[in-house]
Amino acid sequence: MKDRNNEIYAQIDRITDHLATMTKQERIAWFRRSAYAQPLNFIREIDGTVYAVRAFFKEDARENITDKVQRIILKSDDNSKEI
Repeated sequence: MKDRNNEIYAQIDRITDHLATMTKQERIAWFRRSAYAQPLNFIREIDGTVYAVRAFFKEDARENITDKVQRIILKSDDNSKEI
């Protein structure tokens, strides 16, 4: 399991490094292309325990997931400039 976690973290690092080379607009476009189109529901067994994960979104929410990710990315960029 530890090797698998290391692989996951290494992949996350590669993605993060790649995203860091992009402009805001390029990152937003990348997230739009990479968005998970299927429902965010799945069942997974971990150490003998079965977990059912289901995601629900408010129908009357002020923003959709794409808008929320964009807001977070743009806010993150604004904060990084202050550092």
